[in-house]
Amino acid sequence: MVLDERKTVGMLRGSKEELFAQGHPVIRQIKEIPGIVFPEDMEALPSSAVSLKQLFSRKQMDENHVDCLVLYRIAAGVLRILKALAEKGIHPGLIEIGDFFVDLLPGSVQVYLTHPEKFQLLHYEQDYEWYPEDERLFGDLELFDAEAQRKADVRLIYKILVASSKGNVKMPPKFTEADYSELFYKALPDEWKQLFARKPDCEYEIMDQLLAQCIEMEESFAKEARERLDDKAQKKLGEQMFTGKHDARPEKDGNSEEKRLYSMIVLLRTELEDSRIMSQMLYQLQDELETETELAHWQWRQAFVFGNGSIAVKEFSSYPPGFRCQCEQEIKDYSAAEALMIAANLMEETMKQYDKSNVFRMYALADGRLKNDRVFQAALSMLEERRQSGMEFYLIAGKDSRCEACQKLGNLMEWENGDSAE
Repeated sequence: MVLDERKTVGMLRGSKEELFAQGHPVIRQIKEIPGIVFPEDMEALPSSAVSLKQLFSRKQMDENHVDCLVLYRIAAGVLRILKALAEKGIHPGLIEIGDFFVDLLPGSVQVYLTHPEKFQLLHYEQDYEWYPEDERLFGDLELFDAEAQRKADVRLIYKILVASSKGNVKMPPKFTEADYSELFYKALPDEWKQLFARKPDCEYEIMDQLLAQCIEMEESFAKEARERLDDKAQKKLGEQMFTGKHDARPEKDGNSEEKRLYSMIVLLRTELEDSRIMSQMLYQLQDELETETELAHWQWRQAFVFGNGSIAVKEFSSYPPGFRCQCEQEIKDYSAAEALMIAANLMEETMKQYDKSNVFRMYALADGRLKNDRVFQAALSMLEERRQSGMEFYLIAGKDSRCEACQKLGNLMEWENGDSAE
């Protein structure tokens, strides 16, 4: 038989199935590896487990608050299975990302690999779908040896760390509306980018060490954020107790409604290389607002304005607990002023529509220098008008945002003991 180098050759009917039916030693070895699920055991998967292909869609990423830490934990779980296969001399080939399932647990993840019947086993080829980019990289292979398998596994870890819902992702990813791959690639430490670019056959131990370092760093940051949040929550609780406001919720009459917080968040993102600056400011702010509204027994409505060239606006909406907004990916000809003006107009409409007893706030988040032009001056005037009408305004700026435009925004700000600017 002449092999087509560009396509997977199907196995002879029954050949690989017989390995499973007869309990061949290689099948018994696979069954010894924790986390690999055979077809007959699929019902034993936790009901909360979801395939990575499904998880990496934008909707699921937002709903499950998948951030860099979660991706590192998933990659570490996948790598443990890949290492175990390599140690047994089993080279499965290009494993589809959709065959991995993950159960997102509090503070950890549990990873499962399904459909081992698709593995390349002995001299029987893999039964995975080949995407064009995979064919470009591996199309001249008939069977995967140890070195080729390492390259395939490095590419698989890459797909996970950039949260690619498609198997055809390139390096670096191209802009796509389908997933957040470009965003998470930009957030990767340089060590990972260099590894993927220069060491496509990297040893498992090196990736293992890098993942451990990244997990430790992200967990440390998350711990610090929680501690700051706990301190502010305790302070808020103490203030409520001191003022006598920590009583049970007041009973509503038939026509009254809970007080609402309308928080407008304007993302003035200018940093091209590192989206983590904006993400950290945004997530910490949403953590604090979620705690505040829970303690105050307020309803919470959020809206977001992205001013990255093609301005996108989301209306005020109620989101489920734990929702964290993802930063927009591509930055073009940036205009902070346009974003602020659109936000001011939306806030004006909202303040006219709802009772003045509600709380109306706008937060401007800036991670770099902003353009101080005539349009920006017009935006400042609109913000001042909203502020005089009862809107609270806050600026949260990165360390590289000490520009004249940011100083003018700061002059509008309702300071909270100096904690709102960093």
